[in-house]
Amino acid sequence: MLIANISPRSMGKTTDTGMMGQAFHEAGYRVQLWDADESEHLLQWSELADFPFPVKHNASAKFAEEYTPLGEAGIDIVDVGHTENHPHIADSVLKVADLVIIHMEPSMGDYQRVHQPRTSTPVKTMVGRSAFDRPSRTAPPMWVLFNRVRPNVRSEREIRGLMIDAGYQMLTVKIPVLDDIKQATGFPVEHAAQGPFGELITELQTRGLIKSA
Repeated sequence: MLIANISPRSMGKTTDTGMMGQAFHEAGYRVQLWDADESEHLLQWSELADFPFPVKHNASAKFAEEYTPLGEAGIDIVDVGHTENHPHIADSVLKVADLVIIHMEPSMGDYQRVHQPRTSTPVKTMVGRSAFDRPSRTAPPMWVLFNRVRPNVRSEREIRGLMIDAGYQMLTVKIPVLDDIKQATGFPVEHAAQGPFGELITELQTRGLIKSA
């Protein structure tokens, strides 16, 4: 099972990837993370925090040909390079992804970057065109995860409605703005499965997007 965490630019995707990996690990899954971003932030975090699972780096257009998955009962999670700047990396990861999660804030700015960018390819288009390079000729399922969500903000409901109207599948779980999450990068992570990332795993299981550990 390979999950591609994707976004046009910095939207908390790397933090989400590390926290998801720890939550999956705590939930009993075999986990392997991939840093497919040229910044190597996820890899650096793993070295500083000594993650209890492997983190590998491959930010190239040959990701699909070069990566080695965990295999049966394993969860590979990829922190994909920003689609605005590195579409070649995203295209390669999408060839082999089993699930795509778009990470974005519920703001008009992020809505436009994801759905109506002026100078780059919409994420939905990138995921859709990956079907031509996949043996099944079918694009992977794509779901949207709201990140950095502030309490009682009207824009969340409005942006969710816009995304649904545009044909996106929306996850119910949302990642709130919390200091413990904002400051996680660079430090060891514990008890990730007890918060919103554990709830995310449960929702993915309930929707049949991942198997139980």
